[in-house]
Amino acid sequence: MGSALSTFVGAIGSVKELIQVMVKMCDVFNKPPDHDGMGSAPKVGQNRDRLIKEAQQQMGMDAVHDYNFIFCGPTKVGKSTLINAIRGVKPNDKDAAQVGISEVTQDVRCYEYLGLPRVKLYDAPGAGTRSHPAATYFMDKNLYAFDCIFLMYDGSFLECCRHILEEAHTWGKPVAFLRTKADRLLDDVMYNSGVDDEQLAKQQLHAQVQNAFQQQVVAYHGPHHLFLISARHLRLAGFDEVAFFEYIRQAAASRHST
Repeated sequence: MGSALSTFVGAIGSVKELIQVMVKMCDVFNKPPDHDGMGSAPKVGQNRDRLIKEAQQQMGMDAVHDYNFIFCGPTKVGKSTLINAIRGVKPNDKDAAQVGISEVTQDVRCYEYLGLPRVKLYDAPGAGTRSHPAATYFMDKNLYAFDCIFLMYDGSFLECCRHILEEAHTWGKPVAFLRTKADRLLDDVMYNSGVDDEQLAKQQLHAQVQNAFQQQVVAYHGPHHLFLISARHLRLAGFDEVAFFEYIRQAAASRHST
């Protein structure tokens, strides 16, 4: 009983923290950016700015007034599902991102964050397929044109992830990693380890995910933000959802002059 009560109280606290962060997000996102976000990236040849502007025009992106985030990574890691969860829409809603048991996203698509019209969330096709090869994915999808790249993965740091990360470093674009489907991973931990205490199982899960991330990513590419999240239970904030939304808020705040 005591363990269940502490879990319930902790969940309430996490939800309150999430609400507080989202209120702060509204304060940031209801103001247009002060600059286009291009100034912080290193020069990559004389045509860098032209390439960015051409890509933004091609995609109909407003880099002056909007905050543009893209979600990319291998196939079937839950990119569309997460975007729907962030926007608060269900998969069968009219304006929802398409989801399915097979890869349904075949081009980069833009979705508005409901209630925050300056926030644009872009859903990219799965990387590393015949239609979307890993070696050219970063340039093909114009990832260099976005304010921030969310690189989603399912635990295996595939070749397509390496290509995206290395190209993003070259262009000076911030990358944050999202380890998705945390609810399913938690069930696996509890089943495989025989642990009934959910909080203890979450600690074990975080330790396992962080250890794998250190070995696969940090050891070769340096430190990066990693968020363990569940799209299905995003607003219950049972994992790293509060930190994830706070990261989005800070990424947007960086577009404002201090």
